[in-house]
Amino acid sequence: MSCSAGCEFSGAANISFEGVVGIGANGFFSARGGSIRIGNNSFFNRDVHINADIGGQIVIGENCLIGPKVVMRTASHCFEKKEVNIREQGHQIADILIEDDCWIGANAIILGGVHIGRGSIIGAGAVVTKDIPSMAIAVGVPAKVLKYRGAQSTI
Repeated sequence: MSCSAGCEFSGAANISFEGVVGIGANGFFSARGGSIRIGNNSFFNRDVHINADIGGQIVIGENCLIGPKVVMRTASHCFEKKEVNIREQGHQIADILIEDDCWIGANAIILGGVHIGRGSIIGAGAVVTKDIPSMAIAVGVPAKVLKYRGAQSTI
């Protein structure tokens, strides 16, 4: 694992790098209550925030490209009880799985409970709230499949 200046790891015992992994400046990885596993030959650009701190797991396959300022978080706040402050309602935890050979564009957000299939591309600024099938190109807020890799239409 190669990490540029300013990287921070919280819960390092729960974070595993399987082979060669590169991390750009100021990367933040936290897994005190959950786990993070990164596959060989994956690269994270600068200022990423990869967070399984409260629970759940983040699994990123091999040969993945993660753009700058990407956020992945396994937990979201519960808010159903209007008479209780949101911060006092706990969290909902769900895993994140990104298969091999994916490209996650700059400033994308991947929420808990998402499975991104092999070879998919997530466009810059997308917010991924649901599963993305293999070889899909997904963009937008919320992210929707625009087309599939190898398709003749243009984006």
